[in-house]
Amino acid sequence: MPPRLPASPFNPLRGIIKESRERIGKASSDIRSVGDELRGFSLTEHQMPTIAPVVENKPAYGVSDRNTLLYQMDHLVAILTQLETHLSEGCKIMGVPCDCCGKHSLQARTYAIETISIAARMGRETSIYQDIASWAPLIEEIDTPEKVMSGEYDETYRKESGTASKFRKKVQSMIAELKKEDEECPGCEEMRETIGEFIEKRKKERGGEGWIRS
Repeated sequence: MPPRLPASPFNPLRGIIKESRERIGKASSDIRSVGDELRGFSLTEHQMPTIAPVVENKPAYGVSDRNTLLYQMDHLVAILTQLETHLSEGCKIMGVPCDCCGKHSLQARTYAIETISIAARMGRETSIYQDIASWAPLIEEIDTPEKVMSGEYDETYRKESGTASKFRKKVQSMIAELKKEDEECPGCEEMRETIGEFIEKRKKERGGEGWIRS
């Protein structure tokens, strides 16, 4: 027996089409609603994400050659003063050998060697620092408990106390001279720094040559 067809075969089709249209209409309404919400939405100050400001790490300015040189010379004067005193006392404290002479001579040698290049960059005298650096090892060598107690070097200690005094006075006079120049020409140091920077720049541009063609 053949299947029984509906009285009107188009009725089910009309129902399906109607239901589809209703779903499409509802979806369109939902989309319009979301769009309206987005258009009316604005970020407030509190809703905006907080972005930390970018801080540029600028390098600190270095100490000038002049101030570095004064720093080195001040330390040398202090160390040479201590050496002068301890050598005059035979490298002893209350008659007992100490390591003060050797310790301070090592410090003097270290500061003197460091100062040579600084003074050279400024076109300053370097021979005094070379002399101190060459002299200091002698004091280190004779400052041992055995040599101090032997009495053999008593005269040497007194003599070298005078040498330390001579170096100290020389460095002190150089400090006074440098400070006097600053008083007589306040802008000269800045000018020397600028010229020095220019020369270093030209050296790098010419591949590190030690002179500049005119």
